[in-house]
Amino acid sequence: MNGLVLYRSRYGATRQYAEWIGTDLRLPVIDPDMLNDQLLAGCDFLVIGTSVYLGDLLLKAWLKGNKHRLEQKKLFFFIVCAPSPDASGHGQIIMDNIPGDLLRPSTDIVFLPGRWIFRQLSPTDGRVLKEKALAETDPAKKAALSQDSDAVKKEHIAGLLDAVRSFNQSIEM
Repeated sequence: MNGLVLYRSRYGATRQYAEWIGTDLRLPVIDPDMLNDQLLAGCDFLVIGTSVYLGDLLLKAWLKGNKHRLEQKKLFFFIVCAPSPDASGHGQIIMDNIPGDLLRPSTDIVFLPGRWIFRQLSPTDGRVLKEKALAETDPAKKAALSQDSDAVKKEHIAGLLDAVRSFNQSIEM
C-alpha cells in the first residue's frame, strides 16, 4: 500500500486509533506537520485522523492550509469525538471544518467514539465539559457528561480498514 496515516490528538484517543490503523494496514503514522512533498508524491492515499473540540477539528487550520497539496489524493478521514457521538451534528462538523475542495464523492469520512478522563483534561476542557453537563436537560446525557468515559476500541476501525483495503485493491488492478 502506498499511503500514510496522519493524525493530531490532544488526549490520546485519536493517536490510539491512528496507531491501530497504521499497524493493521502496515502504513507509516506521522504528524501532519512532517508531511513533505517527497512523502506526498509517493502516496496514493492518506488516512487523516483528528479529534473534535467544541465543533472544531484539531486539524482544521492544517487542512485549510494544505488543501492544495491534498486535493489530488484519495482521502480517508476518521474524526474522533465524544464517547457517544451524536450523528445529527456530523454533517455540520464536516462542512465547518473540511475545505469543500477536499469533500468529493470519493472522500470517506467516519466518526469514531472517543474518551474523556476528567483528571487528564486541561482545566479549560474540564470546565467546558462540566458546563455542558450542567446545561444538559436530558438526565441520561447529563449523567454521561458528568463522569469519565472511554469508548475507544479497536473494533471501531473495521469499516475504515475495509474501505482503505478496497481502494487499494482497485488501484492495483
